[in-house]
Order: sequence, then C-alpha cells, then structure tokens
Amino acid sequence: MKKALCLLFVLVFTAVISYQPALAKEKTLNELKAEAEANRNAYNKAKEQKELSEKERNEAVAEKSKVEEEIASIEVELKEIEKQIEKIQKDIEKKDKQMKEIMSFVQVSNGETNYMEYIFGATDFTDFIYRVSVAEQLEDYNKKLIDEYNDNIKKLNTKQTELNNKTAELNKKREELSILEAKLIKEIEELSEGMLDKDREYKTTIDLVNGLTSNNCYGTDTLSQCLARKNAAIQRASSWSAAGVTVPSTNGTYMPIARGRVTSDFGYRGSDYHNGIDISNGVYGDNVYPIAVGQVILVQSPNTYRENGRNCGNWIVYVQHNINGHIYITSYWHLASPSVSNGQNVNPNTPIGKMGGLHSVDECAYGVHVHLNLFDGNSWNIRYPNSGRINPRIVMPQMPAQGVYFTR
Repeated sequence: MKKALCLLFVLVFTAVISYQPALAKEKTLNELKAEAEANRNAYNKAKEQKELSEKERNEAVAEKSKVEEEIASIEVELKEIEKQIEKIQKDIEKKDKQMKEIMSFVQVSNGETNYMEYIFGATDFTDFIYRVSVAEQLEDYNKKLIDEYNDNIKKLNTKQTELNNKTAELNKKREELSILEAKLIKEIEELSEGMLDKDREYKTTIDLVNGLTSNNCYGTDTLSQCLARKNAAIQRASSWSAAGVTVPSTNGTYMPIARGRVTSDFGYRGSDYHNGIDISNGVYGDNVYPIAVGQVILVQSPNTYRENGRNCGNWIVYVQHNINGHIYITSYWHLASPSVSNGQNVNPNTPIGKMGGLHSVDECAYGVHVHLNLFDGNSWNIRYPNSGRINPRIVMPQMPAQGVYFTR
C-alpha cells in the first residue's frame, strides 16, 4: 500500500510539474477533463478534414492519371498525323511527276508551244476535238488531285495545331494537379501530426484525471488540492507501513489463464515487433488472472489507447507487483470486461477480467486471447502506461514455447 501511494504521489507530482500553466489558473480536474474533451473534438475535426483531403488527393491523382493517358494518346495521334502528312507530300510529288510526264506537251508556265503543237497535230477535225478534250481533262485532273492533296494537308495541319494546343492545355492541367497533390500531401501530413498531438494530449489528460478521481480526488479539486490530499494520504501510509501494511512480495508467478498455449511470442513477427506475449485457449469470456499478488493501479476503458489509427486493447487492466523484491507492472489486454477496480488488491486466484479479442470491438485483435505486457515499475508512468514494455519471460521462466499447451 505504501509503495502504491508513493507511486501515486510521484505521478501527481509529475502531473503538477507538467501542468504548471493549468495550476497557475487553478483549473479543476473537471476543467482539465473539459480541455481533454476539446482536444478529442479537435482530433475528430482534424480526422474529418484529413479524410476529405485524402479524398481530394485521390481524386486529383486519378484525374492526373487520366490527363497523362490523354496526353499519351494525343502524342500517338500526332505521330500518325505527321506520317500522313509525309505520305501525302510524297504522293503529291509522285503524282505531279507522273502527270508532267504524261502531259509533257502542256507547259503553260513556259508558253503554249507544246500545247498548240499537240492540238494542231490532229489528222482531222474529230482528232482535233479529241486532243483538245484530252489535254484539258488531264490538266484539270492533275490540278484537282493536287488541290485535294493540299486540302488534306491543310486539314491535317489544322488538326495538328489543335492537338498541340490541347496538349499544352493538358500539360498545364497536369502541372496544376501535381501542385495540388503536393499541397494536399503536405496538408495531410500536418493534419496527421496535429491529430497525434491532440490524441496524445487527450489520453494523457484523461488518464491523469481518471487516475486521480478514482483515488479520492474530486472533479472540483485543483491539482494542488488533489496533491495536498494525496500528500496527507502518504503521511498516513507511513504510519500504516510501521504497522507492516505493504503490497505483498512474491517469489513466483503464474500463467494468466487456467490452461491454453502461447499463440504469439515477444519479439519480431516478420517486420513487426510484438511487445508482449499472446496467450489463449479460444474460450471467449474465460477468466483472466494476475500473474502474481499485487494491486490494480489502472483500469483503462475501451477506445482509450490507439495504435496506428486503430482502437486497441479494449479493456486493459494494469497491476503492480513486488516480485523478488523488485517492482513490476503487468497489463492484460483485449479483455471483454474488467472484474476489478483501481486500488484493489489481487492475488493469482483473483479474476481481473474476461478474455476477449473480437476484432469487431477491438481493431488490434484478430481472435480470442489475452495479450500480456510486463514493465519495469521504476520507469512505468501512468501518463504513458504502454511505453517501455519488456519480455514477460523475465519473471515467468515457466512460460512454455510458442504453440506448446500448458495447465496452470
């Protein structure tokens, strides 16, 4: 009891140091809780804005992808137009040459000598009429054909200009979308950082307030008033200590369920690091027990702890132990419900909660089990209760290998 109260004194003292601005304004625990709720609301707003920004970014990326596809399609079409223009120009040269060879007698630009020679070379009037007609038809055909070719080239050039203008517009749009995408990525990063800060502030403050109000502090207390009350409690604990009232020490530990097996060990699991040991018998709602005698120091409610944006742990119970003369803290995750409250003394036969692990209510769990954590009590901090986890096998040499069944 003395050590538990001493730990609480240290936590309150740390909280007072951390909340100097709040203490200067004599904010009550209720006011601090309201601030925490404001941080939670700010977190939710930032989350909504982040989701909108992510949606807008995805739309921009999708639109940019379409623009790039359209640009690629136009580039293919432009190459085809260039080939068509080149082919028509070659056809013009070829046809013009052929016509000039056929109509070598028609040299209008150099005079009409050949033309006249051809016409007056007729043997009779019928031949004369025929020769005039042939010459005129050939000349008209050649002119018409070349005009058609040139008209096609003109149309292709017009289309080529239109496509070039379209490509320029699309390139501009692509650049604008790239700028928008970069802006949104930065905005999302800033929102993510702000969300983490607000979420951390919320959890820190709520854990602090809940821890204090569950240990004889009132919502109307300021931190200084709460500290004074705890200081008085520590002084009373000193007299209790003289009478031998302490958290019992133990030299042994027990498994946290009656029977089962280790389903996931402490350490690396592929690229992820598992900072506890998962134990299960597959029975939802089965009792979970503390590994040794101790005192419950925190019962954390669902949706309090988040990891990578997910609600993790559901109900979590933290117990302080004196094992072989050293203070340790254990935590038991994914409980369907707790069976103990803050400050309660427990032993290895005291049910502290019911085993859960349903993914529908606990996003970090994918099956029925209890996740066991171990902390060094000297470095454990109620403001960051899940930091500094160590391997439970340190105090549990009887822990079987992964996959091996045991009976408690």
